[in-house]
Amino acid sequence: MLDGFPRVPDKPQQPLSAYLAPAWAQCWSLNPGSDTLLRAYSRVRLDPESRCNTLRTEEGVTVTTTIRRLLSAAESWHADGADSHVVVGRVEYLDDQAIGQRIVNVCNGEKGPNFFRTVQGRADSLMWKRRYFDHEQEVRLLLIARAWEKKETPPLVRPMRIDPEVVFTSVSFDPRLQTFEVREREAELREAGYQGEVRADPSYQKIFWQLAMKRDWPNP
Repeated sequence: MLDGFPRVPDKPQQPLSAYLAPAWAQCWSLNPGSDTLLRAYSRVRLDPESRCNTLRTEEGVTVTTTIRRLLSAAESWHADGADSHVVVGRVEYLDDQAIGQRIVNVCNGEKGPNFFRTVQGRADSLMWKRRYFDHEQEVRLLLIARAWEKKETPPLVRPMRIDPEVVFTSVSFDPRLQTFEVREREAELREAGYQGEVRADPSYQKIFWQLAMKRDWPNP
């Protein structure tokens, strides 16, 4: 809330949200492997008898890409009216107080809270995140409206048309799935027309170590 008391006593509190330019985002991660992110976006519960995933509709996949491919795909956003600006950037993880201070500094700057109506200001604000989430190593692809009309209600979703063959460099299935289910998923993906790389995810693969002992040791 913007609060000018006691310096501007006649002005009521106002929500900062009223000054934010409409924005839409895709969130990606530079973390090549995270159990936390995997469990956040993919649900697997194996049936004790069939060993099949009983939460198929909540099961996710991991896809990889590059910044160039993302920006190229984002051109389709411009085709839908060219009313917005595309920005890609890495999230900066800060202490809560530091984020609050940045917002205070901006709101008391030359443009005031209207700074968040600009492409630069809105993009900056969407790249600040609490340290609590720094394991995500997040990169955000943003679409920020250039012109902002208060009377217009922005859509909740802006579809982005992509060609998976062009955007994705690889696809991986949840590593908690049994081998036969992974093969079934890949067959379905190929049947749907995907010809790109399907990469095995060894994150949950059991490892048996044979330790080379260089001295005698006690029997158990």
